Amino acid sequence: MRRVHIPPQNLSPDGRRRLGDPVPLDGDFEHYALTQGPAMQRRWHETKLELLDWFFIPKPGEKILDVGCGSGVFASRMTELGAKVTAVDSNKKVVDYGTEHFARDGLEFRLGLLDELDLADDSYDAAACLEVVEHVFAEQADKLLADLRRILRPGGRLLMTTPNYRGLWPLVEWASDRFGKRHHPLREGRHINFYHRARLRADLERAGFEVERVRTFSTFAPFAAAISRPLAARLGKMERNWDFPFGNILAVSARNPEK
Repeated sequence: MRRVHIPPQNLSPDGRRRLGDPVPLDGDFEHYALTQGPAMQRRWHETKLELLDWFFIPKPGEKILDVGCGSGVFASRMTELGAKVTAVDSNKKVVDYGTEHFARDGLEFRLGLLDELDLADDSYDAAACLEVVEHVFAEQADKLLADLRRILRPGGRLLMTTPNYRGLWPLVEWASDRFGKRHHPLREGRHINFYHRARLRADLERAGFEVERVRTFSTFAPFAAAISRPLAARLGKMERNWDFPFGNILAVSARNPEK
């Protein structure tokens, strides 16, 4: 992974909102990690893309909002599968990168904060928010859920992923912070909002969503990639059928109730 300069946390003047990640990631960060990063890192990002094969399958013509889109690899893949995607991120570098490298009909990148989504009511069929809510304060995440409930059409689908803090993830964070080459910690640094199954379900239900499935992924497969990529791919497919309580990343599928 390439090293970056770490500035102070990007906070609002009152200190109650994060206005972006404290680490100024390059625009190509996720795309670079997926295609050129170490084997474990590549596999980690591949498992997120594979959610589109089995957990959250886009429908042709479906209008999808991707909140916290990063470099745009997930949004691009959804478009390849026939969806029409609006990809939003607070980092101008990634918005510019996505616009330049993934531009195609049906894919639009926009600059914006996740708790300031100025989009019309009932205007999207589905939404995705991958590993974003752990980077902001709880009140901002709650505002995001309220906005998504408003923006999604009745029956609209939501995919959300976030680390599982009642699983193995805290150990992964600890090892990364202790032995990695980061200049800024994950826990209480980049990550400040900690979810587990019960809390994620409760927050979604309080926002008015109907939770369909909560499960884990990326438990063993990414780490196996350091030994063998074919082994990691096989483990990834097997983990689709194994919902480990201690799994690293939570994935939730929820729906906006019919009115």
